[in-house]
Amino acid sequence: MARRFHGRLLATVACAGLASLLSPCASRLAAQPTEQSSSAPAGVRLTVEISGVDGVLRRNVQALAGIVRASRARTVRPGHVYRLFEKAPEEIERALQPFGFYHPSIQSSLDTESDPWRASFVVEAGPAMLVDRLDVRVTGEAETDSAFQAALGRLPLAEGDTLNHPAYERAKTSLGLLAADRGYLDAVWDSSFIRVDLEQNRSEVVLHMTSGPRFRFGEVSIDQEWVDMDILEPHIGFNPGDPFDTSFLRDLQSGLSGTTYFANVEIVPRRDLADDDLRVPIEIHSTARKTNRWEIGVGYGTDTGPRIRLATEFRRLNRRGHYADGDARLSTTEQSITARYNIPVGFPNPSLWTVTGRYGRIEWVTSKTLQGLVGLSYAHLRGEVREVFSIRYQQDDYTVAADTGVSHLTQPIAAWTFADADNRLYATRGIGGTLELRGAIDGFASSASFFRAWTTLKAIRGLSPKLRSVFRAEIGWIGTGQFRELPPAIRFFAGGDRSIRGYDYQSLGPVNENGDVTGGNSTVVGSAELEYRFLEKWSGAVFFDAGNAFQDFSGKIATGTGVGARWISPVGLVRVDVGFGLQKEGNPVRLHLSIGPDF
Repeated sequence: MARRFHGRLLATVACAGLASLLSPCASRLAAQPTEQSSSAPAGVRLTVEISGVDGVLRRNVQALAGIVRASRARTVRPGHVYRLFEKAPEEIERALQPFGFYHPSIQSSLDTESDPWRASFVVEAGPAMLVDRLDVRVTGEAETDSAFQAALGRLPLAEGDTLNHPAYERAKTSLGLLAADRGYLDAVWDSSFIRVDLEQNRSEVVLHMTSGPRFRFGEVSIDQEWVDMDILEPHIGFNPGDPFDTSFLRDLQSGLSGTTYFANVEIVPRRDLADDDLRVPIEIHSTARKTNRWEIGVGYGTDTGPRIRLATEFRRLNRRGHYADGDARLSTTEQSITARYNIPVGFPNPSLWTVTGRYGRIEWVTSKTLQGLVGLSYAHLRGEVREVFSIRYQQDDYTVAADTGVSHLTQPIAAWTFADADNRLYATRGIGGTLELRGAIDGFASSASFFRAWTTLKAIRGLSPKLRSVFRAEIGWIGTGQFRELPPAIRFFAGGDRSIRGYDYQSLGPVNENGDVTGGNSTVVGSAELEYRFLEKWSGAVFFDAGNAFQDFSGKIATGTGVGARWISPVGLVRVDVGFGLQKEGNPVRLHLSIGPDF
């Protein structure tokens, strides 16, 4: 049976009919005093009540109805209120149409005797307009493309659904972007429209695309002179003649931008220079970073006290991409200097060989260490996980409580770190953690044998737009028969800003007969925090921490609780906490200050 579809004309006629139905109301409004009346006040307060619709319908009505927007002002001229009130039913009707409701019933009233004036609209959306016919076609080479076949199966529209204009636009946009991403650079829309039949309350949706041929990658040119091309070329990810796919270009740009060599990278497919074989040349325009970088930082933390850091980086030492960096640190707990020589592998993939040397002095509550080390490491990013494998020789001249010693340890180390968050500075959803394994064998360039496993986990979840929870856990264990020969850097301690608040830094753990903390061969720490954001960049928090460092996981649990404030600063999240150590006599108060991102 043939169906007759009416287009814009029917919609226009319907709107005109609605206006005629509202004419008695308009006549009454015309009889009301205007803003030129001498008895009219200069301005009135206005409130608007809309009932009968909710969700996206209500939000769109509030966005398109001028009287709603006017009600947010302190006062409104009376004449302006009357005009907006008269227009409101038409605006409400238009606000409902994109979501398939073309036949609403709207009852309106305006109470000018109250203060504030009250405009009320009772809306019945009416029957939903259905998609009677959905005609989506892709012709050309994309017709057999598996990506297009999958996309057509995921369209947000189907026959029998309520007509939804935003869903139509999303479907059209997604298919257009897919064509561009997959290299159908000559794709065109032959037909794309929505036709409505107001009498039958049904609609027809048509999307017809001709994709044309799929283009291919051409030659790649890079305008840089500081890295050998034989380092870049094997890692571009595609070869001339491969089917065009912008995902390869995005990966390439991300990889290049993540290096220390490029300040800016722009990848330009030259469609205008495509040859007869539809090969598109790829131009990479880049700007080099400065050859050398110097940086000085000053900070304060309750665990470290005042601190100064001087860092430098010497980029592009040669055309193989090697670079060096180092830093010097000065605080009340650490004085050290570190130098690193870095050799990229598989550039621009994030793989790196690093030779490290460090010398410094570290002081904790009951320990002092003069430490020197050299090491070789290999770091690689595998998805969201950063892997680091290294070998380190470390010599420590140390004092722990009443014990002194000199240790030398050759340690193979493996570490994995991951983080997945919506915003690493201040997350509303995120999880991250670290797993580190290391050890040494007595007699193999080491003065003691041990195996050490240590892991951390942090999870953040938004409970509402302003409330989030933060959970943190740490667990570690050392297997050894020579614990007293291990330096403080290997042992476990607890307490401080990132451990158990309410206690001094590294002040918790097993003690000797004099009550001095000696460190333990195991640790367990847990923390729970609730944080409420009361301003855009400020929030308050309450927290509870528990745990300790132990000998073989046996000993007393230390707990701390308190309140804190958070500020999202340009340089990182500033945390100020007031902690109460519940296992300390008198529950003394300790202030904790730290700066850094969530992940």
